[in-house]
Amino acid sequence: MFKSTLLLLLASLLAACIGSSSVEPGKTTLPQLLEQLGQPSMVWSERDGSLQMEFARVTQGGGNFMARLAPSGVLLSLQQVLTEASVDALRQGMSRDEVRRQMGRPARTEHVAGGEVWHWPLDVRRPANWQVDAHFGAEGILQEVRRSRIRLERPAPEARLAGQPERSPL
Repeated sequence: MFKSTLLLLLASLLAACIGSSSVEPGKTTLPQLLEQLGQPSMVWSERDGSLQMEFARVTQGGGNFMARLAPSGVLLSLQQVLTEASVDALRQGMSRDEVRRQMGRPARTEHVAGGEVWHWPLDVRRPANWQVDAHFGAEGILQEVRRSRIRLERPAPEARLAGQPERSPL
């Protein structure tokens, strides 16, 4: 319970920092963005000179953010991408790169027979009870997207505070 509460608090603080008025679309420049958020975990250059930058915080419980910058280096948008809308945009046949551009770096990758599965918590603003699983074939093409319930671990009996009722993991 304490660990999940702490992770939720940290995610909220990070989201507050990223969503603060110091990072403002139409005004914030690339150097200012990097000063506020640090180095991106991935950068994609577009043909028109614009950039898409991934700021992956998912492994720390803070979500994945995508920044889009104009060719002039001015921030166009900064969005949390671990949302239902991002999942709904995933389509069978997409490449790993296309999926990463949509969802950001996965929280966990699992190698399975015939391919791999990428996992993300869904909507990190809420307790992470659901995750998205993207199943890729051996060629790196998206075959299937599933939402699955995350089974929350129960603390050991000695870890629970005396006098508090046991809570269901679901």
